[in-house]
Amino acid sequence: MPPDLIPTLTRDPEEVAAAHALRRVCFVDELGAKAEADTFDATADHLILRDRTRPQIGVVATLRISDGIGYTAREFDLSRLRDTGRTLAEAGRACVHRDYRDGLAGLLLFSELLRQMRARGVAYLVGTASFAGADPERHMPALRRLRAEAPAPRVIAPFARGPGAIAIRGEAPRGAMRQVPSLIKTYLRAGARVGEGAYVDRAFNTVDVCMVLEPHLARLPGGLRGVEASAR
Repeated sequence: MPPDLIPTLTRDPEEVAAAHALRRVCFVDELGAKAEADTFDATADHLILRDRTRPQIGVVATLRISDGIGYTAREFDLSRLRDTGRTLAEAGRACVHRDYRDGLAGLLLFSELLRQMRARGVAYLVGTASFAGADPERHMPALRRLRAEAPAPRVIAPFARGPGAIAIRGEAPRGAMRQVPSLIKTYLRAGARVGEGAYVDRAFNTVDVCMVLEPHLARLPGGLRGVEASAR
């Protein structure tokens, strides 16, 4: 664990405001979203990471953790997971400051997320992960490759629904995985799988997939490179 990077789980308003500041840079300034905050923030825990050697930067990485799955359910049908009767949670709004995308901050953030989920007895962790840009055709080769390489088991697989839902059909070469955002690859290396279809979120300027991870079976990656602001 990097000795200068300190994780904190909080609902403190000042700390949440600091997390929002980083999220605005990553999601609004970098990805072109219209807004980064929503009503789900008020009932979520916020996992933040600070560098004690550079306090002037503020929060260098953050994500939020919710006991419910309401945000993900806006875009994906999670009834198969609900029908298991097991404990569910969701993670989202993950982002890392530009200066800390060498892997260490993302690794620590992800490690602490898994620790929290295991401590809470969460059976399935879900969340939306995003491709920057709301043009699905641009991302279709990578989406097809994800479907081929890491589909969630059908018995639990979420599936896209609503006006932004799109089907993923056809084949793509293995090289299309190069177009998959780094954060999605990180979840895959930990054992996560991808739900059916994708969702075009024009307000956030993204194309989203649904990730499903069993925390007690997760494998912590040995390192994260180029972690991006791409999970919501």
